[in-house]
Amino acid sequence: MTKKLFSALAAVLLVLCLPMQAFAATVSEGSRGTLTKQVQLCLNGLNYSVGTADGIAGPRTVSAIRAFQQTAHQNELVSLPRLAVDGKAGPATQEALFGIVKAIQQKLTALGYNPGSADGIYGSATTAAVKQFQRAKGLSADGIAGPKTRAALAAASTPSSGGLSQFQQNALKNWTRPIRADILPVSGGRQFGAVRSDGRLHAGVDWFVPNGAGTPVYAMADGVVEEYLATNFYGGTGALSVRHRDGSVARYGEVAPLVKSGAQVKKGQKIAVLKANSIDGGTMLHLELYSGSASGLLTVSGNRSYLHLKSGLYNRRKDLLDPSFLLNLP
Repeated sequence: MTKKLFSALAAVLLVLCLPMQAFAATVSEGSRGTLTKQVQLCLNGLNYSVGTADGIAGPRTVSAIRAFQQTAHQNELVSLPRLAVDGKAGPATQEALFGIVKAIQQKLTALGYNPGSADGIYGSATTAAVKQFQRAKGLSADGIAGPKTRAALAAASTPSSGGLSQFQQNALKNWTRPIRADILPVSGGRQFGAVRSDGRLHAGVDWFVPNGAGTPVYAMADGVVEEYLATNFYGGTGALSVRHRDGSVARYGEVAPLVKSGAQVKKGQKIAVLKANSIDGGTMLHLELYSGSASGLLTVSGNRSYLHLKSGLYNRRKDLLDPSFLLNLP
């Protein structure tokens, strides 16, 4: 299939997947209803402010449509032709507007965020996902996908899109060790994929520090905390997960977390300390790694299907990775 034919087919599919009511009418000054409100939501979400999205197209909505028509072709996410600048959201303008929002939603999903359904409508779930992405990138977390945020989305890549080998090389070059104390060799039940007594497979690697309660745990890379479990991870210990700027997610388990959900952390920052579990009193960092190409909770009971691993009962999200290479961090 030629590149031109593939692009044409992709464009057709994008249009077919946009809101059913789109392109059925033109939104112009005085228009009212659901379609008008959807156009307003998307304009606001892309930083073309209409004020309150009330479903009534007044002068401010017309002005925002004009501003969008003037600059839509300059977006970084989808290729668009120049639009006629008339202040009316007809079929071409709606296709461009909903298409950009849909591209944002698809990229957020690929990076492991959860914007909801990729329906082309800039709703509350999309706003929340954009805020999470902005925090991870050190941008102003206003939930609006303006030019800087769209450029950051276009430039972002997941480990799976760049290749796992390249991701591992970058991590070993740029990340830091999460534990700086002496650890016992990772073997037996502490290895990734080890079979547990109940038949499930070990979903991480254990950095075991003898009598190591209180040992500092450090963030391997810059990112934002997404998961905070105070005491309900394993044997009374806690856990936290950090989404890195490349979209990957690291879970630090069997710890007492020092930072909570939403906090931005820096490479080498102390984010937790080891905590003895109540099962056998062991003190270890249970480290899990995810590519970021899926969204939702990291623990998924009964899941056997994975994007980067052979099928097995890890009870984890489908983008689970083998983190064993991180034992080689300097």
